[in-house]
Amino acid sequence: MTDNPNPPLAVRLPAIEYHHTEYKMGATIQMKAEWFLAQMQWLSDNGYQPLTGDELVDFVQGTSQPPQKSCVLRFDLGQPVFQNFHDVIFPALEKFGFHAIFLVLTNMIKDECKDNYICWDQLKEWQASGLVEIGSHGVYHPDYKKLTLAGRKWDAKTSKLLIETKIGHPVRFFGFPFDSVPTRSDLLLKPLGYSLAFAGYRPERSIKFKDLTPYSLPCYYPYCGEKTYPIVTGTKKLTFGQMISGAAT
Repeated sequence: MTDNPNPPLAVRLPAIEYHHTEYKMGATIQMKAEWFLAQMQWLSDNGYQPLTGDELVDFVQGTSQPPQKSCVLRFDLGQPVFQNFHDVIFPALEKFGFHAIFLVLTNMIKDECKDNYICWDQLKEWQASGLVEIGSHGVYHPDYKKLTLAGRKWDAKTSKLLIETKIGHPVRFFGFPFDSVPTRSDLLLKPLGYSLAFAGYRPERSIKFKDLTPYSLPCYYPYCGEKTYPIVTGTKKLTFGQMISGAAT
């Protein structure tokens, strides 16, 4: 059997939000290395391809449509988890040839990779691999809905400039801390040079072709609980594969 030379094109696709593979925020919001690797294996086995940053921008802006089985991998780097990314996450991206967007909290990135902190040189190396694009998650992880306008501008601008200075590459993507999006996020981020921003929940959970809210793109959460795995928390008894299949059709 040969691959379909003309696969259906995506009109909606999921962005999947990860932190790290030891993440735990309560009994039902957890991630483990074996769960994460199983999810990456499922994507590969079922023909899903995570988009590059350019492909995502083109899709949202309506200039290009990838195959229907496309997705986005988003990772928020806001804790001292160097070893986890070095030993588990990045090797998985290499193994499957998957692209990802790493959104970094700049006050947690250090000049030296020690005490499990991620350092700037490591981010540069990951970016240079061609598998990762570095974006911003802010400076101190504030709730943007609670900040003043001046505070929002300072956080988004300062983090962007610092990342660009340290890694020598433009920053196009922003991830709102707590997935908390202020009113008219486009008026905040577009003048600063951001192309897109990730949020969390909206009624339409998939990113749409020519998406009307490019500065508050929704994400899917892949987390489970020890007692309920492989059912994804917050779904109606869906496994990861069932959730992603429904998100891309």
